[in-house]
Amino acid sequence: MSLSTIEGDLRVRGTLQADYFTPPAASVGDDQVSSASPISADKLKHQYLPTYSQPNTTATTETRVIHVARAAGTIEGFRAGSIAPCSGAATITFDLRKNGTTVLSSVITLDNANTARVIEAGTLSGSPTVVAGDVLEVVITATAGGGTLGTGAFCQAIVREGAS
Repeated sequence: MSLSTIEGDLRVRGTLQADYFTPPAASVGDDQVSSASPISADKLKHQYLPTYSQPNTTATTETRVIHVARAAGTIEGFRAGSIAPCSGAATITFDLRKNGTTVLSSVITLDNANTARVIEAGTLSGSPTVVAGDVLEVVITATAGGGTLGTGAFCQAIVREGAS
């Protein structure tokens, strides 16, 4: 069957029924989705921001699971900071690992040059992906090194996954 073309605008005052409909790219957005009939969650991408923080006491060395992937996706970023910075030669490092292997080019290091509550971004090694069941953990290493460790160490990953 050949394609018919209508030049100009078209208004249909009744119900428009079509066997198939191919909307133009970028033509369906948030405004076109009715709140009374929203898109179901299994058709959306999901963004998770798993966050871990130590109490506002001296930073300690530890490893913590912060996220388990529910579906395939990507790790979009990782960042860390502290409520109070280190002084002297003390450092706090943060590593983000997927199934025990780092996903960073190098760990985030907080030292006496950092500022309280100012977040430092890590550099991802490539574009790390996740699949359902992948375990993300943060490895925090606190080294006094003759100085005073910062307090209230915290970190956050940014993970985007498809429908599970």
